[in-house]
Amino acid sequence: MSQGHQKRTSESNVCVDHVIQKVGKKITLGMPLGLGKPIHFANALYRRAKSDPSIELHIVTALSLVAPKPSPGLEQRFMGPFIERLYGDIPELEYARDVLNNKLPTNVKVSEFFFQAGSFLHHKEQQQRYICTNYTHAMRDIMALGVNVVGQLVAPDSDPEFPEQFSLSCNPDLSLDLFHALRAAETAEKPVALVAECNRNLPFFGNDATLPVSTFDVILDQEAGDYPLFSAPQTPINATDHLIGFYASTLLKDGGTLQVGIGSLGSALIYSTCLRHEKNDEWLALYQALKVADRFPVATTHGGTGPFEQGLYGCSEMMMDGFLYLLEAGILSRQVYPDADLQQQVNDGEIDPEESDDPRLQQGVVMHGGFYLGPRNFYEKLSQLTSETRQRICMTSVNFINDLTDHRFGDQRLKVAQRVASRFVNSAMQCTLDGAVVSDGLEDGRVVSGVGGQYNFVAMAHDLKGARSILNLRSTRTSNRQTRSNIVFSYGHCTIPRHLRDIIITEYGIADLRGKADEDVYLALIRIADSRFQEELLQQAQKAGKVDAAFKLPASWQHNTPDNVAATLKAFQSKALFLAFPFGCEFSDDELQIGKALKHLKACTATRWGKISTLLQALIFGATAGNNHTLLLKRMDLQKAENLKAWVDRRLLIWGLEQVAA
Repeated sequence: MSQGHQKRTSESNVCVDHVIQKVGKKITLGMPLGLGKPIHFANALYRRAKSDPSIELHIVTALSLVAPKPSPGLEQRFMGPFIERLYGDIPELEYARDVLNNKLPTNVKVSEFFFQAGSFLHHKEQQQRYICTNYTHAMRDIMALGVNVVGQLVAPDSDPEFPEQFSLSCNPDLSLDLFHALRAAETAEKPVALVAECNRNLPFFGNDATLPVSTFDVILDQEAGDYPLFSAPQTPINATDHLIGFYASTLLKDGGTLQVGIGSLGSALIYSTCLRHEKNDEWLALYQALKVADRFPVATTHGGTGPFEQGLYGCSEMMMDGFLYLLEAGILSRQVYPDADLQQQVNDGEIDPEESDDPRLQQGVVMHGGFYLGPRNFYEKLSQLTSETRQRICMTSVNFINDLTDHRFGDQRLKVAQRVASRFVNSAMQCTLDGAVVSDGLEDGRVVSGVGGQYNFVAMAHDLKGARSILNLRSTRTSNRQTRSNIVFSYGHCTIPRHLRDIIITEYGIADLRGKADEDVYLALIRIADSRFQEELLQQAQKAGKVDAAFKLPASWQHNTPDNVAATLKAFQSKALFLAFPFGCEFSDDELQIGKALKHLKACTATRWGKISTLLQALIFGATAGNNHTLLLKRMDLQKAENLKAWVDRRLLIWGLEQVAA
């Protein structure tokens, strides 16, 4: 079982024994964010701590993924089978479920520096234990907490010629630096245990992501226990998101560099970027219909309108699935090289990579990523990449990607030479009229998600010549059937301060804020706000003396409405463009229909009177239309009502389906 001082085992409890034998019972466990957590090892260690109060366990990580737990009733009937289909074969992170249920034992605590968005808004314990840090500072702060055990999911190499290396695959982001720092600081008095858990479902990536097997003290390898990778399903892209993504796509320069964040806004940008490249006539038709060049000059000075002949290079802390769609479309094709002089010569046109026989040109990559997470088909696509294509993707340290000054994985001159015409595209929750942006939390101090790398990318956009930070923002949000503006006069918290303001995009256009006087900034943001709130925002700005009191809203600004957004895309959607799931989804067609009905029901029952009104209508009008929805009722196990609750649920569902159909 052992190889020198290294321990190998197929039993998770034996793995825990080895760890405790080496470091003792006071354990601070560090694990990667998201996908890279070793679930078997983490669960075994957590169970041991629950059964042995003498163990002090502090888990330090981010983004602990658990399957959603639907509420009883229609939500359970709809989501239950879907969740089982998606996550039924994946062991659950037991500590993460206990955190959600407030069931952690007193000898265990969990601290995270990034949450699943909104998951802990009402969880006092996790709000208190949240660690606020930039992604590039997370490793430093983890070290300061005294981490002495690190657990990591790894991909063993299937090539028999290289049996002695593992790939960190989905999460070299912090681990590459953390392993090095822990080994450098390790002493006989302060031992460290690095634990690898093998999973052959994890795609093997080479380049920086590979490490010798000897890096690890303990290896848990139980091939029969390999589980599927936790997926984050595609979310629908609505008309609002599509227009935001379209405006962002006008700012990409051919031959440039791209970073994109997760979510439907990021997917919307990817879709419009592919449309610009593959169906340029259709893309240009919308560009002209929106009068982008006339209304927003920054798109002509800093963007482009043609296909990507030189291609883009991806450099993003998260390699989201959209980068593979760019790769498949031939857009993600600009290679960068690991030598600053060579890269500069390529940039200057002194060397043509297609004609030169310089061996260093064989080391070109089109993508640097720190971690990845996405839907199931994304993992399948990664596994099916040819070895040559996979070699062009370099999973690496987040400090290489997010920090120009980090020297371990490439010096500043190299990074600057690679990152030509960078566009850093991320999402925001709110924006104040002075250009400060809220992305991670609320003004009462509660954390929605975390800073992550957003600050790093915004700051980098100001440091790199020709780079721009683009923050995408839906102009409004609706809660309890009340619509509020996401562009506000002021707010008691910000993620990105106003002195780093750059480009803000809503579904109504582009606000170019960099280097502008305050009055111009205020007006640029009012211009892209929802028209229902423009007058109030203007009055607040004028009252504060930030906008001339004589200024009146131009008529051309006052058409920013959801109806106009829908009308803008209607003709294109009739051609099967700008659809809700352009990259596919995990739901069946029947489930999509049911999902729309349930969403409509949720909106209609958001208030007390709404609940009463909807229930009455469902009871009256939901009696006769059941035959129209036989298959959908069967999917929800509501062909017949077994009890009063099921009878009411059946009536509500039928009413919702009829309303959506109408």
